[in-house]
Amino acid sequence: MFRLLIGFALLPSAVSLLWVSAKTLAGVAVVSSTAAPFAAGLGVVFALWAIARWLIIESSGAAGWARRAANWSHVLGHELTHALAAWATGGSVYGISVGEKEGHVDLSHSSVFVALAPYCVPFYALAVAIGYRLLLWFKPDAGGESLFLFLLGAALGGHFFFTWDSLTQTRQPDLDAAGGALFSLTLIAIANALMILLLLKGLFPESVPLFDRLREAASLTKRFWTFAWVGAKPALSAMKRQALAW
Repeated sequence: MFRLLIGFALLPSAVSLLWVSAKTLAGVAVVSSTAAPFAAGLGVVFALWAIARWLIIESSGAAGWARRAANWSHVLGHELTHALAAWATGGSVYGISVGEKEGHVDLSHSSVFVALAPYCVPFYALAVAIGYRLLLWFKPDAGGESLFLFLLGAALGGHFFFTWDSLTQTRQPDLDAAGGALFSLTLIAIANALMILLLLKGLFPESVPLFDRLREAASLTKRFWTFAWVGAKPALSAMKRQALAW
């Protein structure tokens, strides 16, 4: 019950941050010329996801094989993120199983962070960023910034779209383990919104006024609670008078 109340209390902040982060992402993709490869990666993955989502694809052809491979890769990244989150918090990983539609990881213990990490941490986007940083470390003049931005956009798009499918198509036991659907979805929304804002600020610092965006989200949240209080105050006063009358 306590986590349910926390989820309800944080819901306006989650919606505000999602709105602000989506608006920031759209603004960067449209306005910033340096973000063109990043936006292209997002767009390509969205197109492929939409085709796989809404068009009938034969399971025996190349397109069917590609869809199965994408699903398997997503499940692999999902379970590896569980494992990494457990390791990061001092836990042990005893085994990982990965299939096309679902997987499982045996851990010594779990927590809210471990349960929700795959929905908040873009595993393959993180791998792309680390890989590119290692490349520049060993070969500082390697270049390839446009390719890096394209791959990062594609990996981030894959995280968003596959996470959406995971949360909307099947019931995820991870949400129950973390404290319930409302609590978990609220934290997932906040974490992804903040991740988008921080990532865009790091990639395109001149195009993203981070603190202005955070203040905008705070203002939207404050406005919601102000309207909610104004609307609820008469009802609360009436309940108080009725209680005193008893």
